[in-house]
Amino acid sequence: MTLPAKIILIVDNDEDWISLLEKLLINEGYGVLKAVNCAEAIAAAGRARPDCVIADLKMGGESGMTVCCHLKNTPELSHIPFLLLSGAEPEETDCGCGCDAFVCKADGTPALINAVRKALG
Repeated sequence: MTLPAKIILIVDNDEDWISLLEKLLINEGYGVLKAVNCAEAIAAAGRARPDCVIADLKMGGESGMTVCCHLKNTPELSHIPFLLLSGAEPEETDCGCGCDAFVCKADGTPALINAVRKALG
């Protein structure tokens, strides 16, 4: 019997970036859920209980930190590993919302896959 794939929720307002991440994660054997804004992400996380969330820091006036803070302050969702993704360097970003890892887009997809693997243990 095959175990079900770990489910990753991708949160980004750039549909091209979502598509790229979706293909990458599926090729790694993960299932993927997608959200294009904070409200969709919060609803999807509450409904589907993903194994990990990857959210962009800046999404056209919204912030991935909003999603992170909501999840980390919701007892039944607070255990979900949360990766914050951005074009900014880590020292420019306040990750005080409780995210489990920060991944800089400039570090490329290998860094993201490594962060996902580490977050999922």
